[in-house]
Amino acid sequence: MLKTHYLHLFNRLFAIQLFIIWLLGCIGVFGSDLTETLWPSVLTGGIFWILLVACSKLPKWQSPRFYWVGLLQLIACWSIFPLFKAIRIHFYSWSADHLLYTIDSYLWLNKSLPEHMIALQAPWFSELIAFCYFSFYFLVIGSALFFFLQRQKNTSEHYFLGLMLMYFFGFIGYFILPAVGPYGAFPTLFTYPVHNGAITLFLTGMVEKGITGMDVFPSLHTGITLYIVGFLFKTGYRKIAWCLTPLAAGLIVATVYLHYHYGIDVIVGALLALLVLHFLFKKKKVENGTHL
Repeated sequence: MLKTHYLHLFNRLFAIQLFIIWLLGCIGVFGSDLTETLWPSVLTGGIFWILLVACSKLPKWQSPRFYWVGLLQLIACWSIFPLFKAIRIHFYSWSADHLLYTIDSYLWLNKSLPEHMIALQAPWFSELIAFCYFSFYFLVIGSALFFFLQRQKNTSEHYFLGLMLMYFFGFIGYFILPAVGPYGAFPTLFTYPVHNGAITLFLTGMVEKGITGMDVFPSLHTGITLYIVGFLFKTGYRKIAWCLTPLAAGLIVATVYLHYHYGIDVIVGALLALLVLHFLFKKKKVENGTHL
């Protein structure tokens, strides 16, 4: 666990990272005439970033300060995230998809992992997997509110720090290797959507609205899912973690099955989650929910 001054330093670094994304996103929005679709992200992202910085400046003796900082970090993060689309359009003229596909094909015996997944496609399975993928948003929101409302400083501090570390390093990966994913980069290889069922089509519509074109490597759907379930295990909420495990497994499979990610994205996302969990708990054991 980070010492207090290092924790404050990371919070500043994360705030700076979010500001850079917001600023570059604003330049992209106005430079590429994307105001009609991304203006809400410019406005809300800026507002929540200001609230985050203001909350971080409150006196240390105000105990509620930390809980609001953690929650505001997540809200600001999600508000600013759509601006990656403007950054991708305005600043990038290349994509890392071919590189990721080549690496993936090498790792999985001359075929990328999403290509191998095609053999598993079935209407009922596609619907189930699409449901699992969509549950990611409820998993993040639910766990964030769970630890926020508990007001257990030690546990909440660990949870939000780990979650923000996942986003911090994930966003760096987006900038270094921007990619749209298998279905967008290789439409002749991957049929999309994989099925025309109600849940799959609903998910497809949601993804189309939120796609940025550079949020593939690493797979934060994989990494954050593993992080949340792992954190629940580590903090004693083992029954909850076991209940979430099948859903988490389906969600991770969905990232590749639905052609949103390459296998290498999933591997790196999983490794990132393991590293963050190791970092959080290597010196200090945190248990709070042993009865759950």
